[in-house]
Amino acid sequence: MSLTAFTHQINHLFLNWINTLSRLGFGLAIVLTACFVAPAMAQPVKGSLYKDFLPMGSGASVALPEGSWEAMNISSLDYPGINWDVYTLKNKQADAKVPFLVVRQTTTAGRWGNTNCMSRNPSQFMVNEHGTMSSQTLNKCSRMFVMNYDIWRSLSWANPSDKKWWVGAAEGMPEKLVASRPELFMIELTVQQFNGKNLRIEAFVLPPKGIGVGKFRDDFRAGEISPEHQILSGWTSIYIESMQQSYFNKKPQPIMALAYPVNTGGQTPAAPAGIQMAAAMPVTEDANVDRMEKEREQRTQELVRDMETASTNRPVAKPPAPPTTPVVTAAETVKPAPVAATKPAPLPAPVVKPASAMPAAPAPVVVADNSAQLRLEQERRAMEEDKRKMAQQLEAMTQMLAKLQQENAAAAAAAKAKEQAAAAPEPVAPKVPVTYANRKALVIGNDLYTHVSKLNNAGADAEAMAKSLEAVGYKVFKHLNLNEKKFKQAVRDFRQNLTGGDEVLFFYAGHGVQLGNANYLLPIDVQGDQEDQVKDDAILLQKVLDDLEEKKTKFALAVIDACRDNPFKSKGRAIGGRGLAPTSAATGQMIMFSAGSGQQALDRLGDNDKEKNGLFTRIFVKEMTKPGLSVDRVLRNVRNEVVRLARSVGHEQTPALYDQAIGEFYFKQ
Repeated sequence: MSLTAFTHQINHLFLNWINTLSRLGFGLAIVLTACFVAPAMAQPVKGSLYKDFLPMGSGASVALPEGSWEAMNISSLDYPGINWDVYTLKNKQADAKVPFLVVRQTTTAGRWGNTNCMSRNPSQFMVNEHGTMSSQTLNKCSRMFVMNYDIWRSLSWANPSDKKWWVGAAEGMPEKLVASRPELFMIELTVQQFNGKNLRIEAFVLPPKGIGVGKFRDDFRAGEISPEHQILSGWTSIYIESMQQSYFNKKPQPIMALAYPVNTGGQTPAAPAGIQMAAAMPVTEDANVDRMEKEREQRTQELVRDMETASTNRPVAKPPAPPTTPVVTAAETVKPAPVAATKPAPLPAPVVKPASAMPAAPAPVVVADNSAQLRLEQERRAMEEDKRKMAQQLEAMTQMLAKLQQENAAAAAAAKAKEQAAAAPEPVAPKVPVTYANRKALVIGNDLYTHVSKLNNAGADAEAMAKSLEAVGYKVFKHLNLNEKKFKQAVRDFRQNLTGGDEVLFFYAGHGVQLGNANYLLPIDVQGDQEDQVKDDAILLQKVLDDLEEKKTKFALAVIDACRDNPFKSKGRAIGGRGLAPTSAATGQMIMFSAGSGQQALDRLGDNDKEKNGLFTRIFVKEMTKPGLSVDRVLRNVRNEVVRLARSVGHEQTPALYDQAIGEFYFKQ
């Protein structure tokens, strides 16, 4: 059984257990208080914080609005590519502004998708991405929909796959709401991370008192922004920031209570209309005052009509004589106090009536008029108090939102710094090449000749070859500018270090000459007056190869970059010729000359060539460090590239290869 399936089974058993306790009278609310959600709270005070949290596992949580919450349904849903855990919650507080919540979380990191925040859904309004964009690694979105009770209860709007949890929410609606058939807002709040989890809340919210959901929506679209619009928008923003902190940052953050007054009386829902999406707009103090003044004037006119009706219908005795002094009734002397910062609408002028000689039973008239005036005054004061409290609420919301946004920004910056630190490569100490005991190389470079022409880059070629051989695990014996004695001593010493089964490489860069059918390598003090003298002073290449064979080496490679101009051609009778003579390799050996018989090896490719190494060596050291190439493949790659580059400057140079190796060998696996 998968972990998700096991979790769902436990949730199902948990709900069955709770329902059993409820039927037995053990108190469902108390059990849920201890196990699931926070206890019921007192009547909310505007500006106060509510610290009830729904645990979501692994230290994550979701803040709940004010009230007393119980779980009606815990279920799961599998969409293609994404799995959800769904919690349907009912608020048992009778006058709760938020009677229902549906909280859903993805159980695993799902595929990346848009929050649909900026979709062209004609029913949505008050859309807000809260400073994010769909292209960012964190997306936040809130949007609002208008919904009346009949539509909500019918579930005609719900996705067929979602109905299994909406049915429970619809059937669990409190009796008071069922009787009043209210209008509702559905506020959809979403926070999701790239390559991470998705948290979504559908909050069902009652509209402010005295305004239908349709008018609330249409006023917002028309730019007529009221304090109620601002409060609901601010509450939504705070909820979004709290979701990020409590769920993704695992630092529980409370939300604020909704401050505006509501009623549960039914209202005629406004018909949906096509819209353009609008963004929240600030409302000015003058706009608030004008709106409240219009409402006060309307109520004043209604009260004045009531007063006139009461005055006309009251019983009056006939006067015995004309009045001597005009009398103004008590109702006519009482005037409503002006609304702060506005001019109240003027009431009609007082009516002068004749005084009665007999008592006219003024008490009922005064009581009736005073009741109307008192009702007017109370409503005016209530409006002022609502206005004051909403202003306080907006200020508190602004402060709390700024605090949450600052904390979320700090958390995001810390997470990014941590991610960058984790991604930054650790300082790596210079890698010391691994030297293999059975890999040995003798490298000699001669260019500072005393009696024949000097060379430009033989020493640099030897340095480059030694460095590359060390990189692939050879123990290198390197020598530069050896005279005859030191040259012969270096060969003897190297021979003494060899044992059977070694992989050996001999590299020589310098002057070489063909004498008869043999090839000789020249020390820097060679005289070259006579051919016999050169044979005595120089090092016979075949002698070096024979020494390697005698040591029973597993594999031996001789690389000779000595095919240059004859250094003795200016000496009366020329000794030897250009290049080296063809040779033969013993079993287990490979020999490569930088150029073929009678050819000259190039030191550079023209005057603009700034490379410090000759053409053959510069290519060889690059090819030998490529992993996964056998030695014979390396040598053939070198030959092909040398031929190509030499021909590019009009020169023929084809390295000669003599191969008697058995098996495959690699410089770098």
